[in-house]
This record gives sequence, C-alpha cells and structure tokens, in this order.
Amino acid sequence: MRVAFFGLGYHAKTGSSRFLLDLLERHATVDAFFAEADAAAVRRAAPGFDESAYDAIVIWQLHEAFALLSGRHPNVTFAPMYDAMWRGGAFTWKPSFSAAKILCFSWALAAEVMCRAPVHTRVQYFPDPSAAPPVTDFDTLRGVLWYRRRDIPPEAAFALTAGTPFASLAIHDAPDPGHEAPFPDTAPAHIGRLIRTTWSADGAAFADVLSDANVFFAPRPLEGIGMAFLEAMARGLCVVSPDAPTMNEYISHGTNGLLHAPGNRAPLGFAHARAIGARARDSIVRGRARWEAGIPALLDFLTTPKATIAGRGASIVSPPAPPDGWQLLDGEGVDHDAAALHRAITEAPPEAQVIRGHHVARDLQGRETLHRIGDFEAAWARLLAGDVGPKGPRGLGVPEATLIRDSLLHRLDAAAPQTAQQLVALLLRAGVAGAAIHDVEDVLACRNLPEDWPAQRRAWYQLVAAEAGAAAAARALAALDDSAAAAEAAHGDARPARLAIRLIALCDRLSPALGRTAESFILGGGLRRLRGLVRR
Repeated sequence: MRVAFFGLGYHAKTGSSRFLLDLLERHATVDAFFAEADAAAVRRAAPGFDESAYDAIVIWQLHEAFALLSGRHPNVTFAPMYDAMWRGGAFTWKPSFSAAKILCFSWALAAEVMCRAPVHTRVQYFPDPSAAPPVTDFDTLRGVLWYRRRDIPPEAAFALTAGTPFASLAIHDAPDPGHEAPFPDTAPAHIGRLIRTTWSADGAAFADVLSDANVFFAPRPLEGIGMAFLEAMARGLCVVSPDAPTMNEYISHGTNGLLHAPGNRAPLGFAHARAIGARARDSIVRGRARWEAGIPALLDFLTTPKATIAGRGASIVSPPAPPDGWQLLDGEGVDHDAAALHRAITEAPPEAQVIRGHHVARDLQGRETLHRIGDFEAAWARLLAGDVGPKGPRGLGVPEATLIRDSLLHRLDAAAPQTAQQLVALLLRAGVAGAAIHDVEDVLACRNLPEDWPAQRRAWYQLVAAEAGAAAAARALAALDDSAAAAEAAHGDARPARLAIRLIALCDRLSPALGRTAESFILGGGLRRLRGLVRR
C-alpha cells in the first residue's frame, strides 16, 4: 500500500505527529509532505502531486492540503487538532472536509465532528512510559513551565503555587509566534530559585529542566493531543493544567493531576504531589496498553475506503442486566457499557462499597462530551471554593456511572440516588462511615444532559447549604451563575466568528477553491487590512 501523509512543518520540527507517521511506515510505503499552513506552500512541498498514485491519503491538521485533492479520492483521512479548529471562539469547519474520514484524537473534537461528518472515529493516544525513568524524588518540589502562550505566563505558575514552598521553578522561555513577553525580573518568596532556559534545536535545554522537575505546568489553554503534558505524566510528574480539552480528558483532579478553571489562578494544594505523580504514570501505562490494543482498528480505519466504512453500520448492544448486589441507575436516555461495568466490578478490591466511573453527557444535538470523575474529596472542595463549570460542578460523578453496594445502602438506611446531588450527599455520608470508594479509569455510562438547568442550580444550592452552610451555598451559587454568564458572554462574543465561518462554508459548498479564497481573505487578515484602507 502507498500512502501520502501531509503535515505541518512545525510538527516536523516538534515531532508531534511522528507516532502516526511511524505507525503508517511500518505497514505501508509512505511519502511525507510537510508545509506551512498555506495552500501555495503545500503545492511547493508536493509539486505535481497525483492523488491517483496513492491508495490512501492522510492529512494531519494541514487542511490546506485539500487544495491538491479532487474530492473524489475514495480514501482520504483528515486528522484535525481540536485547538487549531477554533477561531474567535467558533469551531471552524468546511463542507469539503466531510468528503474525508475524520480521525479525532479527543472527545471534544469528536463532539463537534459527529454533527458535521458522517464517517469519523475517536482514538486516544498515550506515549510509551518506558521511554523515560519515573520521577521518585519529591523531597522538595521543583516545577517547570514551558512558556508558550500569554494565557499561561510564569505569573500563573507563581499564583497557583502560592503558599507552597518550591525549591525551584524553571521557565522554558520558548513562546509560540506572537506570544513573546518579557521574562519576570524576580520570583515570589515561596520560589527558591527561578531558572530560565530557551529553545535549542536538539531540545536539550528543555529535557534538562524536565528531568530535574517533579511538577509540570501544562503550557497551553487547549491542546490537540498534548504531547508535553502526556510525557510529563508518563514520567510521574504532578501535572497542573487548565480544566479544558484535551488535558481534562486524561486528568482527574486530585487523582492523577491537578485541574483549575481556565483563567483561575487560586492557589492549589501540592501535599499529595508524590502520589498524584505515581498515579499519573500508572494511568499512562494503562492507557498505553489500550492504545496498542486499538492499533489494528486504527489501521483499518486509515486504510479502508470511506464508502466501505460508511456501509458497515452500527452494532446493536443489548443493555446490561443489573449486577447482583449492586445498585446502578438506569432509565430512558442512559446507555451503559456492559464490558466496562463487568471489568469495574471484577477488578475492584473486595472491600469496595462504591465504584465510580467516568460518564459521557449527550446534548440535544447529539454531541457527546466526556466528564471525568476526580478524587471525591478534591472535587467537593472545588465546589465549595467556587471552581465550577457553566453546567455545574466538576468531577463529582453521576449515579448512572456509580455502582453502590446494596449492603451500604442498607447500612446507611438510604435509597439509591436518582440525581447527581443525591449521589454527592450519599458519598459524603459514606465517607464519614468509612466506606471504601473505588474509582475506575473507564467510561461506565452515556446519559442525556439534564434539560432543566434552573432546577439543577437550585438542587446544588440546597445540597451545599445542607452540608456546608448558607455562606458556602451562596458562594457556590454565585460561582455557578458567574460561570454560566461567562459562557453566555463568550458565545455572544463569538457571533462574528460564527457568521464568518458560515460564509466560508457557503463559499466552500459552491467551490472548494472559492472557500479557500474566502477563508484566506476573512480569517487570514485580508478583511482587516481592507477595513483599514477604507478608514483611511
């Protein structure tokens, strides 16, 4: 089989796409073309490109490569990166992309793609943890931040660590283009030593500071995959990250990393950094096994023509029977993974009274979003501190993805929880009673999103008031309202970008070449330059 692989020149430099290229090269003859994000640059990188000479074509993020294609090749795969698909707060998509199969490396990307492209698949990449020895020295805390974007400057690391002594904080000062900024003159008193390194072609400078660190600050607010933080997890570092894709698709707060709301710089607790780092490495070890087990299916997706995959249809899975001795909420709009439930029960320690798993929320448009559980105590503390999302608290779990022993309910004289709030109340009681709570690294359920947000908001207020008092409830309610208002404002601010992208999509439907021209003019700065000339 002969395969054409298109990728960004920047990724050729960083090696971000190397794992997929290596995989293809082990099974096919591959011609790789790397170029900057410009159709003319792609043509220069692949002069005289003939799509008929290839059995399969793979485009890694470089959507400008579609300019070389006729739209009639039977086997094209497009692998967009989630972070690169957002412009001005709006998701960018052109109808011509849907002529390809879409390979999604994140749940968040798949949620957007599933509404736009009929043939797609989702995979989750994990690096090989054996490539580097695990970090074991946590006698002192030593942080590292690769400064890439103004969204996460050194000052963010200073604030997030406030109150916790750090022996050192290394700043790898190698910003993305356009994000250059002055280096801090000094560090706060809790940072023993501030270290600065800069970019080197061999990567030695960053490798040196990373090898000495045990706390890693994720460098970007969004990722496509996130090689830097994944490699840090594989080394056993305690990773600190915004609670955003793709980081929150790998990290459970307080369990295998520390999450904070984007833009929130409230100090975090690092008392359990050693255990968090060890669990981070363990999650990469387990994830790597899943990645390797899924390689045959991925290769099948990449090498099989789109029409063949589209004709396969979906398999029908029977709902699982309720496991003996356990309670699990089921009902309309809920799908359970029978294999994951069986695995969760058989692999849980015998003393486990509660088994918690991740879940997927499905909205009215059919988009599915991953919601990971966090360490329960840490997730409860986040709610009390007002660190919440626009649709409620993060990481506390739902009853549809929580198995509870009948004996525990009998012991607590409690009914099986029917809502997230009832589940949290029960888990708080279970914790006081010393019941063993076991968390699993599996998605146990997919459920429809609750539609009555005012009722959800009121229920969270009532729960916090009952468990932590009126002042904490008022603080949580204000945080929920602020988060929802911020999300609504961001949606409003993105309206011009959504209109621009719809115009580009309309042009693309008429002609892909016209779509590329419109995209270059509208998003590439042409419209801004024209407006400047008119104002003169």
